[in-house]
Amino acid sequence: MATEKGNTPDRTAIIALTRNGARMARTLAGAFDREYTLFLDRRFREDADEDGDAFESFDLPLRPVVERAFAEYSSLVLFLSAGATIRLLAPLLESKQVDPAVVCIDDAGAFCVSLISGHVGGADQLAQEVARHLGAKAVITSASHATGTLAVDLLGREFGWRVIADSTAITRASAAVINGQPVGIWQGAGEPGWWPHETPLPENITVYPALDDLAASACNAALIITDTTGALDTLLADKITVVYRPRSLVVGMGCRRGVPVEELESLLAETFQENGLSLECLAGIATAEIKRGEPGLEQLAERHGVPLSFFQAEELNEVFETSPGAVTSKSERAHGLVGVWGVAEPAALLTAGAGELLVTRKKTARATIAIA
Repeated sequence: MATEKGNTPDRTAIIALTRNGARMARTLAGAFDREYTLFLDRRFREDADEDGDAFESFDLPLRPVVERAFAEYSSLVLFLSAGATIRLLAPLLESKQVDPAVVCIDDAGAFCVSLISGHVGGADQLAQEVARHLGAKAVITSASHATGTLAVDLLGREFGWRVIADSTAITRASAAVINGQPVGIWQGAGEPGWWPHETPLPENITVYPALDDLAASACNAALIITDTTGALDTLLADKITVVYRPRSLVVGMGCRRGVPVEELESLLAETFQENGLSLECLAGIATAEIKRGEPGLEQLAERHGVPLSFFQAEELNEVFETSPGAVTSKSERAHGLVGVWGVAEPAALLTAGAGELLVTRKKTARATIAIA
């Protein structure tokens, strides 16, 4: 969901100003799995229960209600005609990157229209959900949805992938997909199930086994799924390129007590850069249970928006017994101090569920790091 304008994440404003609309709005609210606020014209408020945080009544005009909801909510459902909705929203629109999702439903409850921010904001999905609850028909006009092809700006979203490209490149790559021009995909990291349909990919889209094969192809656009930072601009200079960053890398980290977050951040960034890895692909940080409550580690995880996980000494030591070839060093000093043979390498391996490390232990005076 778009939140750059201060919209409340994953909170929906349901707005109705007719008797039928209010009835359907209540039905939707009763079935919704989302957090919501129900805005009803005061004339059609039925009882005192419609007070509290989830209910608000309003007097006409409607415009101030819509303006407030547009600024404060991640999605809007309006029981209003498409034309009236567009006239209300027109002065508020900025771009699909920041505008909330907007869905409108006619007063008979026949059609549920994805109107604004269909892909990026999630209006297409919201329209389908609302239509299902109301027995309406979802009307979705996004080209990729209508033609059943790949949506460039949504690829991997369900896995938390980040799209690295400017809006122009995304638009041009999307046009190539929709218009049947040759498009190549290469995947070097991340989850494999990004094409959810039972049918094959459209004929104009080819998955290449090697990046060099894609680079040498006649494809107009290249969609690259990778956690590395190689010179893609040079290799794919003749192609419209969109890069996807999956959350595929796990860091194991140990440190002495009181090491400031800046020192840990420097070690993290330096290690990723030295090994040609993207920090945007960081999925989590892991350490020993004894480091629970360590401010530097907690702040580091918070900065990057990833979980910080902990392992008992027995779990870490078991890796040295069961997978001795996967770990590269065994610290007598660490074992004497905290009862473990090492932290960074086994913590990374355990969290990733991997059999080998991508980056073996790197050590500074007060911290260690490994990547799996």
